[in-house]
Amino acid sequence: MTMRNLFSVSYSIVCCRTFIPSRIQQRQATSSVKTNYHKKKKKLPFPIKGEIIFGIHPIELALSARRRKLFTLFVKNTPDQETGNQSFINVSLSAEGLVERKEFVNKQMLDRLSEDKPHQGICLDASPLIVPELDFQNYVNKRKEDMNNNFPVWLLPYRVKDVHNLGAVLRSCHFLGVEHVVLPTIHTCSLTPMVSKASSGAMEVMNISQVRNDESIIKFIKQWKDFGGRVIGASLDEENISIPIDQYHVRHPTLLIIGNEEKGMKFKISSLCDNHVCVHPADSVHPLVDSLNVSVATGIILHHLTKKKQL
Repeated sequence: MTMRNLFSVSYSIVCCRTFIPSRIQQRQATSSVKTNYHKKKKKLPFPIKGEIIFGIHPIELALSARRRKLFTLFVKNTPDQETGNQSFINVSLSAEGLVERKEFVNKQMLDRLSEDKPHQGICLDASPLIVPELDFQNYVNKRKEDMNNNFPVWLLPYRVKDVHNLGAVLRSCHFLGVEHVVLPTIHTCSLTPMVSKASSGAMEVMNISQVRNDESIIKFIKQWKDFGGRVIGASLDEENISIPIDQYHVRHPTLLIIGNEEKGMKFKISSLCDNHVCVHPADSVHPLVDSLNVSVATGIILHHLTKKKQL
């Protein structure tokens, strides 16, 4: 056997051994990662009472909204471009008297607290955000007089699972003036610190209520219709049943339902919609890029709904 052939055989053996580990090795590696992760969490020198919110805007809005119990504010202890930011300074100062205590820590500790998420030099230990169950009848009793003059827009994200998508949707809702978000508690992303970060803190101040399951959703939809509202569903228009959103006119209180990133809505939910709307692509769009991310499509649809009700 020539040296060249010997080298080829040796290289193949090394590659096989290196890149195709046995199932036992894979399980051991996975177990090791989990063990190291939990050890890393246990080594924190500070007691964590709630969950860690991170980033300037989520913390600033959590402080101002006061919907959470505020425990410890962790602030970066070395001056740099982040800590010299005026927003950073304002958050640090506004926390005085609101949090139980303030700790100055290094960047490595902030990385551990935020689990290596972008914290901008500040983290907050706070209780989880408590979301009340939807009491639509109570809402109707309060708004009955002005509903026909000022048509509110509500949103129901149905089985949206990605934290970044839900965060971006909440940010668009707050920016565009959506009055309320109704969030299912099963098969839908929870309101985690990552959702708060992705929403740039809008999650902390948005009006949000929860419903438990599909039966609760159906009950709410029927209540909305009995109240005189219209229900529209976001659709890909695969069956040509949707109205282009720029042709839809808002004449009633409007509930927009958006579906799961891959599967959309179940038929028992979509069949209750009065209309389906869509965002039409350009004529020259490539067939492999013929749809929008759910958060982007939602933002476009909400922009039309909230602006047209003002015309």
